Amino acid sequence: MESTAQSSVPPGTDPSMPARIAVSASSPGNRTPDGEVRAWLSAAVERTPLQVKEVPLDTLDGWRADPDTGAISHRDGGFFTVEAMEKHATVHGSISHTNYPIIVQPDMGTLGILMKDFDGVPHLLMQAKVEPGNRAGVQLGPTVQATWSNRDAKIPYLEFFTEPDGHRVVADVRQSEQGSWFFRKRNRNVIVETVEDVEVLDGYRWLSLKQVYDLLAEGGRVNTNACSVLSCLPFCGAGARRAGTNDGDAFRSALARSCEPGQPSAHSTTEILSWLSRARTYGDMNVERINLNDADMWHVSEGRLSHRQFKFFDIFGADVTLGDDRWTQPMIRTAADGLVVFLAKNIDGVLHVLVNSVFEGGYVDVAEFGPSLQCIPSFYDALPPDSYPRFLQELKEADPRRIRFETELTDQADIFHEAGSRYVILETELDVEGSGDGYGDFRWVTVHQLAELNRHSYYLNQQARNLLLCLQSMYAGA
Repeated sequence: MESTAQSSVPPGTDPSMPARIAVSASSPGNRTPDGEVRAWLSAAVERTPLQVKEVPLDTLDGWRADPDTGAISHRDGGFFTVEAMEKHATVHGSISHTNYPIIVQPDMGTLGILMKDFDGVPHLLMQAKVEPGNRAGVQLGPTVQATWSNRDAKIPYLEFFTEPDGHRVVADVRQSEQGSWFFRKRNRNVIVETVEDVEVLDGYRWLSLKQVYDLLAEGGRVNTNACSVLSCLPFCGAGARRAGTNDGDAFRSALARSCEPGQPSAHSTTEILSWLSRARTYGDMNVERINLNDADMWHVSEGRLSHRQFKFFDIFGADVTLGDDRWTQPMIRTAADGLVVFLAKNIDGVLHVLVNSVFEGGYVDVAEFGPSLQCIPSFYDALPPDSYPRFLQELKEADPRRIRFETELTDQADIFHEAGSRYVILETELDVEGSGDGYGDFRWVTVHQLAELNRHSYYLNQQARNLLLCLQSMYAGA
């Protein structure tokens, strides 16, 4: 084991903040009672009823396919464009080649959460976000979801994040979107604390972090934008509550130690960073944007853009009615739900999770730390186990008691239509590191190391950030 002894609070961090966040993570909200939170979310759907009707792509108002390139874009040049990406990679001496549609959205997004202290408990201003791809119609979203192109629109609370002077910046970091769906898309994830009186508009409520964690555990309640921002909170650190340390549960005790600085780890953070840097340097992958017309296995049929052979996903036209608003847009519909897993192991009394060096064509910097496993399991239903992605069989055969946490999250509901994934923390005794036989490379890291890496851009992918939030919620609730 490598000792990671270091100062208990990272440079530039308010030393009181982790303890204050821990208070919010263990406290019922004193602004919105627990019994009212779900009623408030349900009322948002009733107030702005949602209807999504499939229509052919070529009937979308304001959208057109370029006859020369095939790219699907809006006439105003905003929103996003559906183009294609071609990827060449060398794995074990053999060259793989693939191309597929991808979302190009060059605008930098701002995902912001406003924080304010009420009676000694930090609260978060969360939004009841109704979007066309939500399965339940509404999810808990951050205070602000905005892109640079719509910064001049009247977006509530945006000024707290564009002009944070006079307020305390708790976290501010640029992060990637899903690299298999977006081409080098980045979002600014920012949390700002204010002492000002803030008018609470319709569709917003002050919630404690515990209330958000409770909704996260229910599944389908918290959107991934909110998860990404919340994962950046400086929860681990000096003064944070040591959950479950002496209750006799070895897993919970190991998790508590994993969340604290100075605990031993299998690898130092420097070694972990060097490992990823080598992967980025020597990873043999070439990616380029190409014309959608040149993505040879994709075509428009029956008004949808689909693969000619396999049903991976399709892009269809959506006629959306949301309250009094109506618009049309392309949307992505996945063939089946995904699976995202962290394997977790007690190593010398400290919980470690197994991260993978994930290569996806849309990343800004080649590779990022990802989960132990991310896949669409139904794609392998008809195949023998030796064709499974690594660790899928481990999950299928796992004792249910080893599934320490699971929930469901829905991807980017403004573009994806009911695209969900099951998120799992699976306890294991597997002794595994090193080559992933073409799926990447693996290392054991502590939760505190993940949290530290997440303070910087482009280290943890979206799925790993979601799982980090799940681990933090377990720590708070243990």
